[in-house]
Amino acid sequence: MAEDAHPEHWSDYTNLQHVKHELIREYLNGWFPKLGLWSGRVYYFDTHAGRGKYASGEAGSPVVAIDTLLRHSFRDRILKTSEVHFFFIEDDVKNVEALRGEVASLGQLPKRVHVHFSCDDCFPKLEDLLTSLLSHGKDLPPAFVFVDPYSFKVPGDIIRRLLSAGRVEVFINVIWRELDMAIAQARDKVDGGMVEMLNAVFGGEQQWRAIAAEASIDSRADQTIDLLRNLYGARWATSIRMLGDNQVTRYVLAHFTNHEAGRDLMKDCMWAVCPDGGFYARRSDNPKQTMLIEVEPNLAPLEEWLNNQLEREPLRWSILSGRIRNELWRNVHLSQVIRKRRREGAIIASGFTGRFSENADPLLSLSVKEGD
Repeated sequence: MAEDAHPEHWSDYTNLQHVKHELIREYLNGWFPKLGLWSGRVYYFDTHAGRGKYASGEAGSPVVAIDTLLRHSFRDRILKTSEVHFFFIEDDVKNVEALRGEVASLGQLPKRVHVHFSCDDCFPKLEDLLTSLLSHGKDLPPAFVFVDPYSFKVPGDIIRRLLSAGRVEVFINVIWRELDMAIAQARDKVDGGMVEMLNAVFGGEQQWRAIAAEASIDSRADQTIDLLRNLYGARWATSIRMLGDNQVTRYVLAHFTNHEAGRDLMKDCMWAVCPDGGFYARRSDNPKQTMLIEVEPNLAPLEEWLNNQLEREPLRWSILSGRIRNELWRNVHLSQVIRKRRREGAIIASGFTGRFSENADPLLSLSVKEGD
């Protein structure tokens, strides 16, 4: 147990915290019914749970998570078939007691909602849990793990084990500025404490040295997230940049998953909070400001992507839908672009019935004019 090393965090609720919590709320709104209606048990972990409330009154992530379930329109249906367990790990005893009070203020929870508080260092705690499960030949129940540390020192081995322990989604706040500085400082060193720490973060590999050679901070961040995805054994990483007052990336929120539904859901969530498709949030923005004009994404790159796909051969909509999962656009954007190009006479949709789905799966090809 340790004292809170960053008490100032709780007096500084900015747009970055707002966006982080909105992503959690949006994701859990879709995740709880996807799993809770059939799995029998669902886990939510918050590894650095904190106090539960900021000085200005805004809820912290543990309260956001519980509140999302309590207000869910499917709550009763979810709890009829599944128990939902919230695990809040926090290493400062005063913060744990404050968090207990915030959870208690929500009132009596439904019988099948269970909250577990733990005053511990989260990573040894998670390691003990995984070791216990493995020794009994068990997997984790479907779980969403939110890792929101103050430091970049997140052991890669633990995250890899979590993702391989069942139907697990991991959402990490990658403290990018400090991690980037550490990589730059340790790049030319053979050994030492920083080298050992980076080897632990990146799963014992030293591929992180190549990241420092990139001139652009955004390129370094992109390479880092992709390297972590590989080391964690995740099929997909979906991320959003959080910019500081200097408009430079302060940290990166990255979602790691091996499941198609998890990838699609997080893409939907990021488009909901970043409707222009920029996938970044700025500290200086006012989280309470209402947009008077709805932002539209720039879909010109998607049109080019679609054209490149169809230049090779005609393809079913379902094939394109599967391929677009690896991109950041959504199916609704794909359908929108196809409709536009069809109206322009650039695309032929054989068997089109007015909508796109697995059952209404037209064959798409470029018109002769476009193909020439």
